[in-house]
Amino acid sequence: MLLFLLENCDFPTKTTHISSYSTVNLQNGDIILRKSYGLISEIVVAKLKDTLDISHCGIIQKDSTGKLYVIHCLSKKVSDTDGVQICTLEYFMNDSRIESVHIVRFRPDTNNIIISKAKYYLKHKTPFDELYNASDSSAFFCSEFPIHIIKSGLGIDISSGSQNPKFSIFLDNKYFDEIEFVKGNKNLIKKSDDN
Repeated sequence: MLLFLLENCDFPTKTTHISSYSTVNLQNGDIILRKSYGLISEIVVAKLKDTLDISHCGIIQKDSTGKLYVIHCLSKKVSDTDGVQICTLEYFMNDSRIESVHIVRFRPDTNNIIISKAKYYLKHKTPFDELYNASDSSAFFCSEFPIHIIKSGLGIDISSGSQNPKFSIFLDNKYFDEIEFVKGNKNLIKKSDDN
C-alpha cells in the first residue's frame, strides 16, 4: 500500500557544509526530520501530500564523548543493513537538504526513555516494515519508529492511530519543541506556553 516509502532514504550524494548547522543544543532522544536529494525522497514527499517537505526521520544519540549519531530505520533495498540501524549525524546530514532539516524534542523531558527504546530496537536489529503496518511493532518503517517509541514508552499516540502518518505530526507544538539546529532558520515552530 505504501510502496513509495520503501526507499525513503537515499545513499548520500551531496555534501552539506557542517558550518551551516549547530549541534550544541542536541540531546539524546531528539528526533531529526529531513528531505534528501534523491528521486525516492521526491516521490515520498509527493505521495504524502504533507504540509512539510520531509521524507525521512531518525533519533539522535549522543555518546559519552559527545559524538552524535542517528538511529533510524531503512529498507535493505536502499541500505546494506535492513531495519533499525545507526550512522553518524555527519553521514545522515550528507544527503540532507539543509533547508528541510528540523530537530524536535518530545516534552516533557522524556529523552532518556526515547533513546533507551531506540537503542533497544537497534540492539535487536528490528527489521524494516515492508508491509507498512503501523499496528505491528515487529518491524518499522521510518516514521513509525519514533511514533511507536513514544506510544509504547510514554503512552501517547501522536499519530492518532493513522496507518499513514505524515511527518508534520512531529511539528505539533502540543507534543514537541523545535530545537535550534540550522543556522539562520527563522521557521522554528512556536513553543507552547507550558514550558
